[in-house]
Amino acid sequence: MDTTTLTAVDAASARVLAAGMNHPDPVFLSTLRAGRDAFTARHPGITADADGARILRSVLMKPESEQHIERIHEQVEQLARSR
Repeated sequence: MDTTTLTAVDAASARVLAAGMNHPDPVFLSTLRAGRDAFTARHPGITADADGARILRSVLMKPESEQHIERIHEQVEQLARSR
């Protein structure tokens, strides 16, 4: 998959979001829509082939969640690498 376009970033975010929710050990993320101008200002190498893209985000709401950050991060990285 070409990851140099907004369309590809959006599709990858959607795939990781769904895979995380459907995994036997689920990880629940959310997405944030980044507009074309805001996204490409931060990532000028991205081809703006759409009005924007969803990006993954997550918020830990409870202080006790901090002890799980490394495991969750590893899990999200694995989901992102899998196709």
